[in-house]
Amino acid sequence: MSHNENDWILRVGDGQNFNNSSNRMIWGVESKRCKNILKRIRSGVRLWFVKNGSGGKLIGVSNYCSHNTREFGPLLNISMTDRELGWTSKHRVSPWDIEIHYTDLYRLEHLCLLTYIKGQTPVRKYNENCKIDLPAEYDMIKLN
Repeated sequence: MSHNENDWILRVGDGQNFNNSSNRMIWGVESKRCKNILKRIRSGVRLWFVKNGSGGKLIGVSNYCSHNTREFGPLLNISMTDRELGWTSKHRVSPWDIEIHYTDLYRLEHLCLLTYIKGQTPVRKYNENCKIDLPAEYDMIKLN
């Protein structure tokens, strides 16, 4: 697997919902905005979480495990609700219909790692537009 296939960048809004559910190692995305990309992510890739409106500030990195459709029933919920995860939304119905599961989260808020990634794409493959060498940075993060 080449480096750019091993590192993926996920936008996490202002970071509040991400922080609220990070203890459960779950993040949510809208399938209609990233369905094709999720078909390409495999177990073992790194997920880099980027805060919106921050110059692409990295707030965390983890290892991807899996993703699944969130399931809610009339009697029993298979998935945790937005409320249980601490997610808030201005939408009446949750826009996040896919759960992304990850492990080994390293929190990076205290560092000033700016990717300068621009655009509204919620999940993207790492590429030369990123101003940080993510594979090299990950090696440094693991050392500390």
